[in-house]
Amino acid sequence: RPLHAKAEQQLMCEEHEDERINIYCLRCEVPTCSLCKVFGAHKDCEVAPLPAVYQRQKSELSDGIAMLVAGNDRVQAIISQLEEICSTIEVGHGAAGGQPREQPGAEGHRGASRQESGRRQKQQLAQSFEALYAVLEERKQELLGAVGREQATREQRVRGLIRQYGDHLEASSKLVESAIQAMEEPQMAVYLQVLAPGGGRIVAMSKEPLGSRPEPGYESLEHLRVRVDGAAQALRAIDFCSGA
Repeated sequence: RPLHAKAEQQLMCEEHEDERINIYCLRCEVPTCSLCKVFGAHKDCEVAPLPAVYQRQKSELSDGIAMLVAGNDRVQAIISQLEEICSTIEVGHGAAGGQPREQPGAEGHRGASRQESGRRQKQQLAQSFEALYAVLEERKQELLGAVGREQATREQRVRGLIRQYGDHLEASSKLVESAIQAMEEPQMAVYLQVLAPGGGRIVAMSKEPLGSRPEPGYESLEHLRVRVDGAAQALRAIDFCSGA
């Protein structure tokens, strides 16, 4: 039943106004009086002494607060690590791209017997290299795009984790604040009827599993490397066709 105060430090039963609230209904989870147990709404319920339930729930709440505060510290440390990873991904690889290539001039064709023949050969040679440059540029853009997509995917995942951990930390901090206020309530019956149910949420949140964290080195994109030694060697080996 709802409670009302008859004296400064005494809570009385609303249904039995002369009866002091002195027991706790374990089934209905509310404080009540002895007459409610004998004749009233709780006659078929299991009850326990109010001080015993008060001390037990207050002890559980205190333990839950300690666990939640410790968990909040760990979550804050994880958020800091995730922000550092996100910053590394964004700054370290945000400017991925190569420097503009200075295209070398066409090779001169020495020893040509005629100027016109030399001019045609130079033009054909330049066109061949321009086509080669185009292939290299196309491939470069494809690989740069792959790096950019991988960077964006990783950054998106880390930012999502930051939001998840941040939401958890905010909700957890609010529960800690309300629980600390509950711990200061002097009236056992008020505490058990109004404030103590939050203790279950605190214990549950202190044990709530969080999302998986990125593996060590997640911010690195060093695996997106290309080996160009063989290609460079092949380019250097380009020469005139024998017998042409």
